[in-house]
Amino acid sequence: MSSSVDHLREVFIGRQPILDKDQGLVGYELLFRNSDDNHAGIENGMAATADVVCKAFAELGLANVFGQVRAFINVGAEFLKTDLTELLPKDIVVLEVDVAAFADPGLLARCQELKAEGYDFSVSGVSDVNDSLWPLVDLATWLKINMDTLPHEKLQTVARALSTTRRTLIAAHVESQTQMELCALLGFHLFQGYYFARPVIMEGKKLDASTQGLLRLIKLVAEEADLGRIEAAFRPEPALVINLLRLTNSVGAGMRTRITSVRHAITVIGQRQLQRWLQLLLFSRGANVDLAHNPLLQLAALRGRFMELLADRLLPGERELHDPAFITGLMSVVPAALGMSMANVLDQISLDDAVRQALSSGEGKLGRLLALTETYDDNNVGGTQALLGEYGENGHPGMLGEILAEALLWVQQLGTETD
Repeated sequence: MSSSVDHLREVFIGRQPILDKDQGLVGYELLFRNSDDNHAGIENGMAATADVVCKAFAELGLANVFGQVRAFINVGAEFLKTDLTELLPKDIVVLEVDVAAFADPGLLARCQELKAEGYDFSVSGVSDVNDSLWPLVDLATWLKINMDTLPHEKLQTVARALSTTRRTLIAAHVESQTQMELCALLGFHLFQGYYFARPVIMEGKKLDASTQGLLRLIKLVAEEADLGRIEAAFRPEPALVINLLRLTNSVGAGMRTRITSVRHAITVIGQRQLQRWLQLLLFSRGANVDLAHNPLLQLAALRGRFMELLADRLLPGERELHDPAFITGLMSVVPAALGMSMANVLDQISLDDAVRQALSSGEGKLGRLLALTETYDDNNVGGTQALLGEYGENGHPGMLGEILAEALLWVQQLGTETD
């Protein structure tokens, strides 16, 4: 194996969604780490890490997994001055450069050259509006401001000044709905952070009727009930029937006859895919599954597929864990979707004991896989390496990047099935 691949295998790839005011997904910031202290080798500028970024796009195929959204990648002066930059796909990648990097006297001219070649720029770390900022405003399409670095009064002043620039303003480190609403009032267009996955949790909340009907169907399919019982359970759920027919007619493209009955649809799509689609519908309450624009739905699908692939790689002799791993990953996001505590969700949903144990207490093999997935999601490099160590030679850091790329591609393809 080449040294470049060995280097790539030591890379952690994290991502944070960038959303519009309707919580539609417009991009990801990709976070690349090649050391266990969770930073990108600042002592060497960004050159070493950015070299890994290029390898990741080339060897992990990340350019193929983003669909309609953009990938924002932090790059520094050293990297931008090399030819490596031009290995990145300009139609997908946004070069994100911190204001502080422009202290390098030649960087602005180099960025202007790259812009002329078709690259788009986001300028991050904007904390003041002064004469030195305006050339960067001319360069950038996006301007990013960190919510947690400016007091409210300063944030208001900066946002007001930049609102006249016709640039897209991104509020970063938005961790609550209240912060998001404040930034929207101040004129921000896009928002970065996991606020969408941290709603107010309502203790004692009960599932509504449509969600209960959906859960009944999920249970019947999981139990491999006969088609008659499943078909009967669909009848009082017209929105689900519409979704099922829409999905199946899309998946069955090329068939001479359109599918018009639930029984026929189940036969064509298969119970396993039907079960997964019903699980994803939990995140849209029976409405259309819009994976292209719903970040919470994407997170659920991605986590489910990631855990399924993780079980396959780390526990290769235990194929019976694949489906429970998918369900565990997906269900771990359900409290955010329903605004309920996990305890309340589990009180009202029938799940396999191993899945229930993993979700409620983090125990068992599925619980360990979930802990690894969540630690990786949090970009906790040290914690991730410690958990991977439990799996001996089956676990290595680069494997997680490979799995993430494969899971992202699966989610993208799943989203296009209903276009």
